[in-house]
Amino acid sequence: MASQQTLDAYVAFFEHMTREDLTRLPEFFNQQAHFKDPFNDVYGLERISTIFHHMFDTLTVPKFVIEEAVLNADVAYIKWQFTGIFKAKPIELIGVSRVVFDPQDLVSEHIDYWDASEQFYMKLPIIGSLLRFIQGQAAS
Repeated sequence: MASQQTLDAYVAFFEHMTREDLTRLPEFFNQQAHFKDPFNDVYGLERISTIFHHMFDTLTVPKFVIEEAVLNADVAYIKWQFTGIFKAKPIELIGVSRVVFDPQDLVSEHIDYWDASEQFYMKLPIIGSLLRFIQGQAAS
């Protein structure tokens, strides 16, 4: 069973994460961990590392603020707010992660749940206009 200390360390890692901290990913994820969000669905620490490197490559000042973190045995639910700048435009995402810890207190699964349509795609110029049109048609 994961401890509150394990969850607190994981939360602190995300809240203070820098590009340099990515070398610490093996302290938190097991080698075969599963990571999924609206854009990615990968297995393995190397591929998870690639996702976070990409985040730092494409966003300016990416930052997670953890609003809540609840642990139930080996499963944690973490409510977060993510901010950054993408192509000179600020972004803000709100979501929840379901995190499963293995017997060694390492993450075996981290799945992010957030609305990519409303929080990301709708804000893009061409795609957003199309989605708003479709949304309007569906609401009629």
